[in-house]
Amino acid sequence: MTTVSELQERVASSYERLDLPTWPDPHPGMTSPRDEEYSRLTDPGRYRIVHARARTWATVLEDALGVRSEVLKPALAAAAGTRPFDRGVRLVPRHTAALPLLLLERNVPTQAGEGTIAVLNIAVARPDVVVETQPGCGCDACDSGSSDLLEAVDAAIRHVVGGPFVVLRGKKWHAEWHPEGGASAGSNGRGPGFRVLMDLCRRLAEGETVRLPKDTEALIGRTWIR
Repeated sequence: MTTVSELQERVASSYERLDLPTWPDPHPGMTSPRDEEYSRLTDPGRYRIVHARARTWATVLEDALGVRSEVLKPALAAAAGTRPFDRGVRLVPRHTAALPLLLLERNVPTQAGEGTIAVLNIAVARPDVVVETQPGCGCDACDSGSSDLLEAVDAAIRHVVGGPFVVLRGKKWHAEWHPEGGASAGSNGRGPGFRVLMDLCRRLAEGETVRLPKDTEALIGRTWIR
């Protein structure tokens, strides 16, 4: 049986052959960014690596796990009233208990109007259920190097594929959980506490019937690998 680690190795090997840009962390040892770095974007073109990494994952998952790939049209985002994207693919696992993975590409114009920066949204089930966005910011101050950027993309995909993966969504908050950890966020501090949400997610992943906060949507995904 294929493992998540083996999938990761195949992705890394295939991606390396693309000979795309790499760069070190410009702030090693937790060095604080300089003030001018917050308004500077040295090389927006290099962020195209997030799109390339996502496409590599899609190819590997199709080949190794036999997932079905569906091209998504940008109009889908407008119809759903969600974040726009320029290109997208939905990867549908063979097991119905697993959550589909959506890899949504955007080319966002820079503030200086000098080209665009590649942004990748990783979603599950639908385009509006975004669980990871990379890069979070393209400015030099927020840059932590290409290795960190690729690992953030890889980790988000591994968590969904490896399962279990749970998403809770309220009107003003959301949470995501996987066996290695989780995260939650809400507008103006709204929503249940982090520990409460993580406990609810864990219990859902274990198959328990739990009482959720009012108007909460729960998405529960099992492993893609059987």
